[in-house]
Amino acid sequence: MLTEYRVLLLDQRGTGLSSALTAQTCGAFQGDAAGLAAYLTHFRADSIVHDVELFRKTRFPSQKLTLLGQSFGGFCILSYVSFFPSSLERLLFTCGLAPVHATPQQVYEATYANVVERNRRFYVRYPSDKVKVAEIVQHLRRTPAKLPSGGGILTARRFQMLGLSLGTVAGMETLHYLLESAWVSHFHSPSDQGQSPSKQLSHAFLTAVASHQSSFDTNPMYWFMHESIYCDGPAFSPSNWAAEAVHNAMDVRGHALFNPARFDELDAAQLAEEATLHPVYFSGEMVFSWMADDFPESLAPFRDAANLLAKKTDWRPLYNEANLRDIAIPTAALVSFDDLYVDRTWSLRTAALLGDNCHVFVSNEYQHAGIRDDPNLVEKLLKMSKSELIVPT
Repeated sequence: MLTEYRVLLLDQRGTGLSSALTAQTCGAFQGDAAGLAAYLTHFRADSIVHDVELFRKTRFPSQKLTLLGQSFGGFCILSYVSFFPSSLERLLFTCGLAPVHATPQQVYEATYANVVERNRRFYVRYPSDKVKVAEIVQHLRRTPAKLPSGGGILTARRFQMLGLSLGTVAGMETLHYLLESAWVSHFHSPSDQGQSPSKQLSHAFLTAVASHQSSFDTNPMYWFMHESIYCDGPAFSPSNWAAEAVHNAMDVRGHALFNPARFDELDAAQLAEEATLHPVYFSGEMVFSWMADDFPESLAPFRDAANLLAKKTDWRPLYNEANLRDIAIPTAALVSFDDLYVDRTWSLRTAALLGDNCHVFVSNEYQHAGIRDDPNLVEKLLKMSKSELIVPT
């Protein structure tokens, strides 16, 4: 590919070396939640694509771009097509066909259904983890743990967020092996006199949890901007902590499997019975209003601004449907059949909107990060966009 293309890898605004959003860089807004919230509204896809278009016009004014978008990168491509269709030569999506016509509530109703199925598969593969997870949840409900190196507080609800990894190729194995190191294995000496020390979460486990969730420390915008990516103008606003609302209302076959409070008063035998029949479910790629409490150093400074963003009803449009419908730009898209993060059904609706020039490859061979797992995927999509390759779905 490098023989045909000059590859540009740009830090989108708010990340990397492009005005990264952290508590430190936004310190000037301390005490001014409204001002900070107003500033943060300029870090969505509609603003990002204006940056890229300005870069293109400045550096390559006579050339069009071929865009490759993974996940949210695909959302940005749809915004680029919406505002600057004449600047683009070819479009390649990997697990990034955004749910153009979905409200935030509809997005999370769909993705939570996917999360339920992924939890079911996890416990089918590792049934012994049912009781183990319930024991950890009960312990954290009673005694939240301080994470090492200023990583915040591990509560039961934050522990459930480890389900974010279940959408990756080795996600189930990663979570299972993490749970193996959860408890301290105490050595016994003759002076113990038969006394058993209280259960204690291991330092290794707490360190691993903090590492798994470190992106919220290094990239806090993943929290406070996340739901706004689905707010396509006033008709799709406000987000109003949509994932949290869906989470709290979840009922799985008549059981509140996401609610850890049901283990609070159970003894060991009762817990084992309840967990075996109705295990604790993990969440997925969702954000919650309470995360500012559990990530006090990185997220708490954005708490008030995040709540203002969640209530915002006048978001700018992200898409121009007239420019998306039946596009003339050659396009190819990978849609993961089992994508935990970008729902397949909504992606295919967007593909239908784009029309016949959008060549879609639906596969259960890939998880969400298929582009990372298959070095030949981009070449395959390029050939599909040129009608040189027809891939069965």
